[in-house]
Amino acid sequence: MKSKSGTVLTNFAKKNVILIVLILMIVFFQIRNPNFLSTSNIITIIRQGACTGILAVGLGIVLIVGGIDLSVSSMVTMTSIVFSSLMVDHGWSILASALLCIVMSITIGFLSGSAIFLTSMPPLIATLGMQNILQGAAYLAHGGLPVNGIPDAVRQLGQGSIWIIPNPVIVWAIVMLAGWFLLAKTKIGRNIFAVGSNEEAARLSGINTFRTKVFCYSICGFFAGICGFVMTGRLNSGQTNAGGTLFMDALAACVIGGISMSGGEGRLPTTVFGVVILTALASGMIAVGLNSYVQLGIKGLLMMVVVGFDSYQRIRKASLV
Repeated sequence: MKSKSGTVLTNFAKKNVILIVLILMIVFFQIRNPNFLSTSNIITIIRQGACTGILAVGLGIVLIVGGIDLSVSSMVTMTSIVFSSLMVDHGWSILASALLCIVMSITIGFLSGSAIFLTSMPPLIATLGMQNILQGAAYLAHGGLPVNGIPDAVRQLGQGSIWIIPNPVIVWAIVMLAGWFLLAKTKIGRNIFAVGSNEEAARLSGINTFRTKVFCYSICGFFAGICGFVMTGRLNSGQTNAGGTLFMDALAACVIGGISMSGGEGRLPTTVFGVVILTALASGMIAVGLNSYVQLGIKGLLMMVVVGFDSYQRIRKASLV
C-alpha cells in the first residue's frame, strides 16, 4: 500500500508534469550554459515565442471545440502579404490595411468552419485544402516576392519594446487574456467545452453546434490575423513564408500545455508553458551546439510523447468508468 506522502507526491507530479519538465530543462541548460538564465536570453526566449503563443490561443479554442485548423500558418502568411502590399503598393493607412486583413482572416475561418459543418468534411481535409489555397494565393498576390518598405510603426510592433517588455509579448498577453475570458467567463465559452466534450449531447441540450463551431474557426482566424501583423513587424517586410512552421509549434504548445486533441479539455493559460518549453528547448539546443535537424527531431519526439500520454490517459479514464 502506498503511503499518504507518496500518493500526494504522485498526484502533484501528474498535475504539474509540464512545470516539472520546464524546471528540469532549465536546470540542465543552465548547467551547460551559465548565461542561459540571463535577463537578455529570457527576454529573447519570450520574444521568439510570442507569435507561437498568439496563434496557440486561436488554435487552442478550435482544439477544445473538437476541431483542428491546419491553415493557420497560411493565414499568417496571407495576412502578412496583403497587409504589407496594401500599405506599400497601394498607399493605404495602417489602420485601414489592418481592418481589411482582420475581416479577411475572420472570413477565411468562417468559411473553413462552415465547410466542415455543412458537408461533414473531416477538419483535417478541409483546412489542409484551405492551407494550400491561401499559400498559393499569397504567392500570386505579390509574385512570390517579399514586400519591403513597411512603415516604422509596424516594425516597432514586431521589434520594439515598452521598457524591457517586447511589444509582441504585450500583444500575446492581451490575446491570451481575451481568450481566457472568452472560455472561462462567457456562455459561448461553456458551449465550446460542451460541444467539444460531446457534440450530440450538446445539440440535444439546445446548443447551436453550427454557430459554436463556426465561431471557433472565425476567432482562430482573427488571432491568426493579429499574429500576421506581429510577424510582419518582426520580419520588417511581408514574406511569402511568414507563417513558416508556426502551425506545428502552436499545436505542440497547445498539446504540451494540456489541451486535448480529442476536444472538451484544456486551459489556454497553460499553453504559455508549452510555448516557453518549446522556445527554451530550441534556444538551449542551439547553445549546446545541436544542429537544426536534431532540434526538429527532438521537438517531434516531444510532441509524440505528449500526445501519446494524453491518449493513454483518456483510454485509461474511459476504461475505469
